[in-house]
Amino acid sequence: MRTAALKWCGPALAAIGLITVAALTFLPALRESPLTRWILTETLAPARVLPQIGLGAAFGLIGARVFIAALLLFAIGIACGLFAEDRLLWVLDTVPRAGTHLFLTGPISYLAAGAALVSSARLRSYAAPAAAAIFGAMLGLTIKLTDPSLHEPAFTWTQVLIAFWIVAAVSLPLRAFWRGWFPIFGRILGSWLLAIGLLYGGASLVPKRDQSPPAVAMPGPSTPVPDSERMIPGLPEPAEPGNLPGGIERPQQP
Repeated sequence: MRTAALKWCGPALAAIGLITVAALTFLPALRESPLTRWILTETLAPARVLPQIGLGAAFGLIGARVFIAALLLFAIGIACGLFAEDRLLWVLDTVPRAGTHLFLTGPISYLAAGAALVSSARLRSYAAPAAAAIFGAMLGLTIKLTDPSLHEPAFTWTQVLIAFWIVAAVSLPLRAFWRGWFPIFGRILGSWLLAIGLLYGGASLVPKRDQSPPAVAMPGPSTPVPDSERMIPGLPEPAEPGNLPGGIERPQQP
C-alpha cells in the first residue's frame, strides 16, 4: 500500500496542479486577481515552463540520493537568486547587452537543463545537481527582475512553489514508471533545449540594426532651386526671360 501511494503521488500532484490552473483560468472570481493574471501570463508562459520541464526530466533520470541533493541545490540556487541579486547582476552584466535581455537568465536556464539531459548516466549524477543550482539562481533572479508588485511576498513565493510543482510533477512520475527508453527521450529533449538556449542567447548578443530610413537633405532657403525642379509637369517650358511671347524682344529699361 505504501509503495503504491508513493508511486502515484507524482501523477496526483500533477493532476491537482492542472486542476488548480484550470480553475484560475476559467473562474471569473479568481481570474480577476492581479496575482492570477500574472501567474497565467508570465509564470506559466511556455518560455518559462519548458526549461523547468527539462530540469524535472533530468531529475527523473538520476538516483534517489542525487535527486534529493539536486532538490536541495535547486532551493539554494533560488535563495541565492532572490537574496544575492546585486552580485549576480554584477557578474552577468559583463556580457555585452545582457541588461537588455533580462541578463540572459532565459538562455542560461535552457543551457543548464539541456546539459543535464544530454549527459551520460555517469556524468548526469554530477551535471544534474550543478544544473539545479544554476537553474535555481536564474529562476530567483528572473522572479526579482519581473516582479510587478512592490516586493509583495505572494508574487515571489507563488512562483517558487509553481517551479517546484512543475519539477516534481515531471520527475516523480518518471521515477515511478521508469522505462528503458526514458534516457533516449531525455537526450532528444536536452538537445532541443541546448539548441533553443544557443539560438536565444546568440540572438541576444547580436546588436540590432538601425532600420530607420536615411535622412534626405532638403534644400535650404539660400540654396537656389534648379529650373527643372520648379517646372510643373504638363506645362510648356517658359520662354527666355528676355523675350516676350511670339519672339518679341522685351524693351530694355533705362
